[in-house]
Amino acid sequence: MKKSGPAFRQQKVALARCDECKGRGVVKPMFYEMACVTCHASGIVDKDTGEGLPLADLVLQLRIRLNEKNEENRQLRDQLSRTTSRVRGHGPMGQTYHGD
Repeated sequence: MKKSGPAFRQQKVALARCDECKGRGVVKPMFYEMACVTCHASGIVDKDTGEGLPLADLVLQLRIRLNEKNEENRQLRDQLSRTTSRVRGHGPMGQTYHGD
């Protein structure tokens, strides 16, 4: 069991939409848009505390989620490639043209 120092693996933190800017990253006080100071213009805050994440942690959390989605996308592509037939040469309505 690890007693001190940073974690071996970065943990995924629960994120939520910023209430101040409604997830847009900008607020419009009167006439012009300004960067939201609550979420550091990211539109994302820590779900438990409601505070914006430091930029280094935000980048890390977004990277973790991007990697998860890329892996999910790869698995879906593999699943799709296994279900589709490998036969080529089919035309419209599944017809095969032989040149006759």
